[in-house]
Amino acid sequence: MLQKAFYKLVVSTVFTLPILVCTQTAQAQDTHGATAYSPTSDATGISWDHATEKEALNAAVAACNQQTEGANDCAPLTSNTNNCGAIAVGKGGAGAGWGDDKAAAEAQALAGCSELEGGSCKVQLSACNQ
Repeated sequence: MLQKAFYKLVVSTVFTLPILVCTQTAQAQDTHGATAYSPTSDATGISWDHATEKEALNAAVAACNQQTEGANDCAPLTSNTNNCGAIAVGKGGAGAGWGDDKAAAEAQALAGCSELEGGSCKVQLSACNQ
């Protein structure tokens, strides 16, 4: 009797353990974000919390193209995983940055933008993956 109960416990553990491990793995999945920029209209796009990098890039370009007033020439600038992103635009173009928080991402975006000719850079968008 005791041996039979022990056998049932082992069998149920063998079948239950993989389900618990899979549930924990699913919760730890990466989230992706991206930025995009249109050189003709200075439009920007940013995306976050996507399952794949490709989805994030496509979403950023689509968001940017909605702002171009028909130019539809947005191109991806950068992508990231599991952190924050920002895009800064100035007279000479755009800079993108990523960091552990919005302030770090915005500082990096401003630094990248300020290296371009024209100056007058301002952060236009920032977001964090959750």
